[in-house]
Amino acid sequence: MKKFFNNLEEIIGGSLFIVMLIVLVMQIFSRQVLDDPLQWSEQLARFLFVYVAYLAVSSEIKNDGHVRIEYFFDKLPDKIQTVLHYTFQVMIAVVLILMMYVGYKMAIRKLPVEIVSLNISYVYMYMALPVLSLLMLYRLIEKNIKDIKHKKEVE
Repeated sequence: MKKFFNNLEEIIGGSLFIVMLIVLVMQIFSRQVLDDPLQWSEQLARFLFVYVAYLAVSSEIKNDGHVRIEYFFDKLPDKIQTVLHYTFQVMIAVVLILMMYVGYKMAIRKLPVEIVSLNISYVYMYMALPVLSLLMLYRLIEKNIKDIKHKKEVE
């Protein structure tokens, strides 16, 4: 179970990506070959893409893969690097908390609105932001705790 949770983003994101690919291939086939496009496929692909994208961001937070320019950063003294690193981590955490708040507010507003072709509420699409921002925040905290423990072990 621990292995599953440690690879949650990759497992769920990869599975959703495969489903999205199948849906898009079905859409292309039905439109080009059968000349009868599926009404629901575009919306479902968009819905899946939102979740896959947020899961990918969470995975990159977990793997410390966010984009940064290290050229100048690496030239700074170690103490300044450490201060800047944790300052950026706190800033990322604040942004994630804001994303949870704003995402929740947006999702609640979309509760009565329906994705007609899928016959479900837009709230399910918009809940991706607060729910997966919470996962991102968890991964950020988890990564920083591991880094701090590792630094203490090395010293």
